[in-house]
Amino acid sequence: MAGFTAARAVRKLDPDTRIEVYSREPYLYYYRPRLPDLVAGEVEPEEIIAYPPDWYESRKIDVRLEETVLSVDTDGRSVVLDGGRRASYDALLLASGADPFVPPIPGADIDGAFVLRTMDHALSIRDRADGARSAVVIGGGLLGLETGRGLQRRGLSVTVLETADWLMPRQLDRDGAAVLLEDVGRLGIDVMTGVTVERIEGEGQVTGVRLADGTVLHCDIALISTGVRSAVGYLEGSGLAVDRGVVVDRGMKASVENVFAAGDVAQAEGMQGGNIPVAIAQAEAAAVGLSGDTDGGRAEAVSYNTLKIAGVDVFSAGATSCDDESCSEHVHRNDEAGIYRKVVVRGGVIAGAMVVGSRAGVTQLNDLIQKGADVGKWGDAIANEDFDFEKAD
Repeated sequence: MAGFTAARAVRKLDPDTRIEVYSREPYLYYYRPRLPDLVAGEVEPEEIIAYPPDWYESRKIDVRLEETVLSVDTDGRSVVLDGGRRASYDALLLASGADPFVPPIPGADIDGAFVLRTMDHALSIRDRADGARSAVVIGGGLLGLETGRGLQRRGLSVTVLETADWLMPRQLDRDGAAVLLEDVGRLGIDVMTGVTVERIEGEGQVTGVRLADGTVLHCDIALISTGVRSAVGYLEGSGLAVDRGVVVDRGMKASVENVFAAGDVAQAEGMQGGNIPVAIAQAEAAAVGLSGDTDGGRAEAVSYNTLKIAGVDVFSAGATSCDDESCSEHVHRNDEAGIYRKVVVRGGVIAGAMVVGSRAGVTQLNDLIQKGADVGKWGDAIANEDFDFEKAD
């Protein structure tokens, strides 16, 4: 997303500059959030590819597929590709994303154990699902739940395991996750929280997942969905400041002149975005600098997610809990309808919100959060599912 968005934005800003995009994958930019649909067999690869080759050709964006960047030479302003060939640059955007993080689980390399990050990963899981009866998903985050739902739609029985005490601990609090858990359970997906995986079992083929308490969950597929890590290994020796990601300022400028980073690989002011809205904002800011504007852009987006998790609407943005006395939480629950709403206010200003089981008002809440609006006058009413944002004053 970040690389594609930046290339498109640079072309709008400058109709003439040469744009080259290098990708280690064999596919043009595709919608990564739809990979679980590919696993489910509900779409084909070509249906999730954003634009055909002639879209890039008409905009003079030169995309080089299956060309892996091995290293970056910032002194010589070039990148080193497979085979030792070099490609020079005047300005460079690093948008290499992230790679799946696989904990040191014995058996993670057995046939039938998978991660999901790329189109090829999804196709491999889809092929394996043919004839399989059951799957265990290790990780109860967004991707784990969505892929688990995709496998279930293919007729597999699915169990999701989460080390934390509740699902999606990065986006939801305990109460919001409890509502999500009920909805997921109604879909027929089993969830176990607060558990630790000891190993993946099988002699040549996955046969089960053993937990630390000795419980063995028999399965044909084990999906490891335990997060990602920024893809920065190729930057060793580049002279760029790298921490968990490429260190950048709010204009997405790296520590070396004319180098920028955006998306999952970037670390802006100590934070990593990890979602599409942030990647887009960062890429558009980087495009300003890439186009030669010395003042550069600024990525101002607050991280948020508007998702459908295993068929359940989930919205989360900004702060999801209070950490000091200057903060207040406003909560509304409708247990019968399976709805949970929470708005976090700090010093009268909306700092974050989460909504599970409904889409009502999430656009307005997100707009208020992005603006840092003063909402103190509304009190608890702002969390109500029937709150009228247009009439409120």
